[in-house]
Formats: sequence, structure tokens, C-alpha cells
Amino acid sequence: MGLRVLGKEDVGFAASLTVEEGWHYTPRELEVMLRLDPAGSFIYEDEERLGFATSLTYGNTGVLGHLVVSKRGRGRRIGESLLRATIDHMTERGARSMILYAIEEAVTLYKRYGFTVRDEISCAHLHINDSHRHQMSPDCVPMQEADLPEVVELDEMQFGDNRRDLIKVLYHEGRQHSFKIERDGRIVGYIMARHDHEGYDLGPWACMTGNPKDAEALWWTELSTLEDGTIYMGSFFKNQEALRIAEKVPKVRGWRIPLMIRGEERYTSDLSSLFGIAAFELG
Repeated sequence: MGLRVLGKEDVGFAASLTVEEGWHYTPRELEVMLRLDPAGSFIYEDEERLGFATSLTYGNTGVLGHLVVSKRGRGRRIGESLLRATIDHMTERGARSMILYAIEEAVTLYKRYGFTVRDEISCAHLHINDSHRHQMSPDCVPMQEADLPEVVELDEMQFGDNRRDLIKVLYHEGRQHSFKIERDGRIVGYIMARHDHEGYDLGPWACMTGNPKDAEALWWTELSTLEDGTIYMGSFFKNQEALRIAEKVPKVRGWRIPLMIRGEERYTSDLSSLFGIAAFELG
């Protein structure tokens, strides 16, 4: 009883717990976490499963993805046990920096374990239909598998660590929704998306040209490939161009989430080229 590593047999339980919290993760989305780090997620069990946590480690950077305790398990410091387990695991894997996107109710807990609020993310559920599909830009072309090393290099410049395995997973899950802009034979912008439980997770979305029109060309090209439904995305408030572009699509829901970091900083200090993050649980 107590803590153990989360296995494939626990994915259904973990997904159902996210549904109780209104997050609605699917087993497929949680299985991505296990593929990327099979030993980084934990279950708390005492006659029954009462909570779980997930984490990923990219080089020197750890990401706490989920920390959920069932209503039956609250008040027993189960969340703290799960948090300590993920911190210990990420530390053992060499993480000098740990990040998470916190719900407000958990900020105090995370602060007790050395996390501080460093930035703020604008989260949005957007609804798209035919009226929001613009013509695909001729500057945006489909990303190829041979482009992934260059995209990984650019992503590392934004995030602060190498996320090669993640970029590969996102590409293979959304190959038809992965686009790039090239100038002088080099990639200077890219965007990716993949199916989720009710539509699409959009991101990462980056554009290094300094021209907002290029970032917007990636946006509309991406939307042109998506079916009617909901887009789920997150952008830093410091990138006002990203917020301006996203506002052109009706918002179903919008909210703010603090980015908390323990240890060294992550993400570039200049966020003007980072328009959309990958996903909260993925970093």
C-alpha cells in the first residue's frame, strides 16, 4: 500500500479521475506520458487507488504534469506524498529545474516545495468552423520527418532543454497538422496540433522571423486542416501578438494559469517568438 509507479493498468483510473476534476484527459493522452517516461508517474493506493501524479524529464528539466487526488483521499496529505515522489524521481534523473502549470488551489502547496510563480499563461478553448478557415498560406508547407532535428533545435532554444522524444511523438500523432516556414533553406517558424478528447491540442507554435504576419500565416494554415470543433491552447501573456491572433476565433472559455518553477529558469526570456506551448502536462 502507499506509493507505486503508475502502470498501463492504471491509465483508465487516472483518466477517470481527470474527468471528475473537469480536465477530461483520455487514456491515450496519459499513455503518451508513460511512453516518454515509464517510471515518472505514480499512484497512491490504500485498499483502493486514491490519486496519481505524472512527470517527464527532458535533460536538466523536469515537468510535473498532473497531480490529482480523489475526493475520498483528500485531507490525508496524499498530494504531498505524490509531489515528493515526482520531485525525487526528476532529481534522480538529473533535473536542475522543475516546472509546472498550477491551478490556483494548489499554488500554496507547490510553494512549500520550493516552486515560485515566474510567469502567467493565457489558456483558451476556441471553437472553429468553416467561417474561420482562411486560405492556406503558400509560405507554409507540411513538415517532414527529416525536419525534426531542426525543429528540435529551435524548440530547445525556446524551452531551454532538448525535447527530441516529445517533438517526435507530437509529429507522429499530428503529421497532417504540422507545418513550417522556411527562409534561405532554414526553418524559421512551425506549428503543430494533435487530436484530443473534444477537438485539438495546438502547439508548439513558434515563429522566429519577427514578423507577426508569418505567425498568423502558420495559424490560419493550421486551422485550415482542422475539422469543426474545439482548439485547446496556451500562450504566454507576454506575447501579445499570440493573444491578438487567437482572438480572431470565438472563445468558448478562457482562464489564466501560473507557471511555477523550482530551480533554474526555463523558457527564453524573450517570448516574442513563442506563440503557443505544447501542452501543460508536456511542458
